[in-house]
Amino acid sequence: MIEWTETRDRPGKATARAAAFFAVMGLVSATGVAAQGDPDRLVAVDTVIVEGNSERIQAQSIVSLFGVQPRVQVTYRDIQRGMKQLLSTGQFSDIVVRARGTSPVVLVIQVEEHPRVRAVRINGLENLSPREVRDTTRLTPGLPFNPQRILDAKAYIRTELAADGIPFVQIDDRVEEVPGEDNEVDIIFDIVEGQRVTIAGMEFIGNQHLSDDELRGAMSIKPEGFWWFRSGSFDELRLGEDLQVKLPQLYSARGYLDFQVLSDTVIVDPTSGKARLVIEVDEGEQYRLGSFTVEGNRRFTAEELEAFFASSEGGVLSSLGFGGGDETQGVEGEIFDAAAFNDAVLAVEEVYRNEGYLYARVTPITNKVPSDNGGPPTIEARWQITEGSPALVNRVTISGNEYTYEWVIRNQVFILPGDVYSQDRVLRSYQNISALGFFETPGPFPDIQPNEEGDVDITFNVVEKQTGSINFGTSVGGGVGLSGFIGYQQPNLFGQAKSGSLRWDFGRYLNSFEASYTDPSLFQSLVSGSLTLFNSRDRFFQFSTGRRRRVGTSTRFGFPWPNSRVSRVFMGYGLSQTKYEQFSDSDDTSLFGRPPGVQSQLTFGVTRQTLDHPLFPTSGSRQNLNIEANGGLLGGDGQFTRVLADANWWVPIGGSGLGEGGAPGGVRFALGLTLKAGAVFGDASAFPFDRFWMGGVQFGQNLRGYDETSITPLGYFAERTGGISDIDRLGNAFFSVTAEYALRLSGQIGISLFYDAGNVWRKPGDFDPTRMFRGAGVGLSLVTPFGPIGLDYAYGFDKTTPGWQLHFRMGPGF
Repeated sequence: MIEWTETRDRPGKATARAAAFFAVMGLVSATGVAAQGDPDRLVAVDTVIVEGNSERIQAQSIVSLFGVQPRVQVTYRDIQRGMKQLLSTGQFSDIVVRARGTSPVVLVIQVEEHPRVRAVRINGLENLSPREVRDTTRLTPGLPFNPQRILDAKAYIRTELAADGIPFVQIDDRVEEVPGEDNEVDIIFDIVEGQRVTIAGMEFIGNQHLSDDELRGAMSIKPEGFWWFRSGSFDELRLGEDLQVKLPQLYSARGYLDFQVLSDTVIVDPTSGKARLVIEVDEGEQYRLGSFTVEGNRRFTAEELEAFFASSEGGVLSSLGFGGGDETQGVEGEIFDAAAFNDAVLAVEEVYRNEGYLYARVTPITNKVPSDNGGPPTIEARWQITEGSPALVNRVTISGNEYTYEWVIRNQVFILPGDVYSQDRVLRSYQNISALGFFETPGPFPDIQPNEEGDVDITFNVVEKQTGSINFGTSVGGGVGLSGFIGYQQPNLFGQAKSGSLRWDFGRYLNSFEASYTDPSLFQSLVSGSLTLFNSRDRFFQFSTGRRRRVGTSTRFGFPWPNSRVSRVFMGYGLSQTKYEQFSDSDDTSLFGRPPGVQSQLTFGVTRQTLDHPLFPTSGSRQNLNIEANGGLLGGDGQFTRVLADANWWVPIGGSGLGEGGAPGGVRFALGLTLKAGAVFGDASAFPFDRFWMGGVQFGQNLRGYDETSITPLGYFAERTGGISDIDRLGNAFFSVTAEYALRLSGQIGISLFYDAGNVWRKPGDFDPTRMFRGAGVGLSLVTPFGPIGLDYAYGFDKTTPGWQLHFRMGPGF
């Protein structure tokens, strides 16, 4: 008899015991004498028999997995491959294959099955779900027993509890056979979690140049404090990162390149779980910059590259006057900032990539020079630059668009075949495609593949999403109070980015219908066009002495600015009729006590837009200028010109994460500045609502911290107070400014601290920037299935009685 065996002795480790190929050759030899032949010689199999299996695993299934069928010829390698295939199922702990008789042989597969797990009991686990442990480690009843999964479960429990501040858990496990059951076991864990460890205090030993507060501030583990987020939970993994990464980074930024953590000790009170963390450090000497040179550069001058390191600290905040402006880095004799040195390397490589040098490498080299004649030790620093040749874009491919036409996406791409590669333009193209709103976001970052010639192929991958929607719900804003709406909107008609919408708004103060159609690329050109029809009847609760009705149409065409992908010129024309109705119970006829009027309006506008997100930007800018000419040669009852201008700038100042490939993602911080201004020249008495009013967030020009329409050319008048007529709340000029510090949690949520200032004047010549009403506060904005909503809590400084005011924003006026 010839025997092959395959045994799984330990979890994850299989050992094979097979008869030497000499025995195989003896089997196939006619005389039965062991031959000195080839193990690949064939053996004929007559029958395959399975022994040792239970009813749980049928013999036919075992033979099928083994892969050797009756009346075939096999080699030793076929037998070995079949045994490994059976072991890989996890069902068997031992496999023996025997050959009976001479060729053709009877092949006997003797198996020993793993026990079946009947139950898994986890006792004593309070701060973690036993079901989560079982599901995560696949330690579930009904599966074959696998010792490795017990080890995985214990490791998972320790990791999760440690992250929750319970680091000293004790885990005992045992496997018990089930009485009266054949080959079944129960797995039992007995767990003593122990006391939750809370860091009550942190002590540093050996730090002479940096204070304890500075070291604590650099660490993610903090002592417990008054606020709920200062729980002081102990996490061994986070502590390791603090000691091995964050503290060395802090010291290297201050020039202490030889810094070491000598020891760390956690002293725990076993009764209370309160702990004291003691960290002993050796700061080492502080290095100063001895010399800094750049080598191997040809595309940029040494001075241009050195400027990335030799510059004032403080960045954006310094430019706004918030500290850091007096310190310098990269200047010989100054403290060597290793963190800034490495950051500058990344910035220089980015600059090279934006100029097409995709393969440029900047190798930072530092040489420590010991102190001499009582002076400090220094660093001889240099960048060794390998530029290579600029890469050209060989091909730009669009992938994943099943409904949207390819040319729609290509119109958003700023980089074309034949261009020199630019990382910045790739990122801007990615952001533009995401901003279309037709695809899932965040989408995969563009796939950039070098080819054999050193050029690159760029693939923009998109995932289509449903775009057409029927909308219904409620909205608040526009001065009409609470209203309902129902409509249909399709921003990607025919897959060609054409937009069509129907909307009906209704409520106590509003009854309006609007239909619009927009084509961003007429006849697949760079010219856009839109057409709007409207019929509205509205009544404003701020101006409650009457109501108006407007019926009309407008059209608009957009043209690209020469040699610019981010600027456009617009021209349009609108024709409408406005009727006013004065309520009989009102004595104030200044606003609605006027005859109907026909408005014939020609518009001209210029816009430039580079913002990276329509609602929650962190970088880029937007500038708009619109001129509306009414009357004159155009006819109609209005004889005035209205000029509107606004500008918005955003700069990123940090973040805690990036998306795939460096795309924006995670938590991001930004500073924003917004300026708005408007003026009416001529006689707009026939159309008073083309003039300006200010206050609140829902109606007219925004100024948080104040009531709606409370900022007037005559000063502050609270909403619906006497002493001022409706028409006197309107002005022919306004100006406002908003500064924001914003936190972007995602493309759906934004939080900001803001400062607003603004005013309205009776005529443009009265403009006085020293007369501004001020407000400041905090705002929350988020995107919901019913549209964007916002909540602002602001303090009005210049009201008759200064105080706080809550503002709510919802609906299309967001």
